[in-house]
Amino acid sequence: MDTTPRGHTAAPEQASPRTQPQPPRTQPQPPPPAAPQTVRLAFLWRAAGAPLGCLLALAMGIALARTGVAGRLGAVPALLLSGTAVLGIALPVPYGFWLRADAQGLTLVRAFLPRRYRWQDIAGLTMETDEDPDSGAARLVLLLRLVPAATPVRTERRDRVHGPVIGALGTTADGLPRGTEPRHLAELFDLLRRHGIPLEDRRYADLVLTAHGYPALAHTAGPTAGPTAPRSPSV
Repeated sequence: MDTTPRGHTAAPEQASPRTQPQPPRTQPQPPPPAAPQTVRLAFLWRAAGAPLGCLLALAMGIALARTGVAGRLGAVPALLLSGTAVLGIALPVPYGFWLRADAQGLTLVRAFLPRRYRWQDIAGLTMETDEDPDSGAARLVLLLRLVPAATPVRTERRDRVHGPVIGALGTTADGLPRGTEPRHLAELFDLLRRHGIPLEDRRYADLVLTAHGYPALAHTAGPTAGPTAPRSPSV
């Protein structure tokens, strides 16, 4: 006998939690790999293309002389061609310098020629102060220091194992930034420190980073170490 009141309908039976269909379980997906980051280093190599341009100009001059073209064109057109060769190589080559970081390591490109370094082969960024051989002005030399097993030869520079030279830039007499350092230098320091690469001169790096709005190095609360003066190689 139906005891449901008239005008009312029986509520549909709800399935128990055990009988409800469960959504299929999905495996956790790994995070996407970080996009490669590139820092342009043209500000460190503004005159890097001059030697290549001079060599090309010399080769062009020899070719013009041997083929007799220089005699037909005259001295002035031949000199203009050589000068064009110097400018054509010297101007774009410095922009062929950059540093690219990805999940596997660093790629240092100099004069459009890449060189690969794994993260486990990089020991830090060496920052040495010395004098410019031409002007005698104080400068800071940046070197990518490699672990001994990754360095093919031992250099005489401060009796330490080093890797490639990244570049050099002028400093004050005390080895501090002059205040004209480009933002690309702060990007270089920030890229290295975010990948765990220690920077040798924490004071210099902090001044450049904070001047361009980047946070200071996390470990600068300890003693501040300035650039280490170069030592003469032992005999």
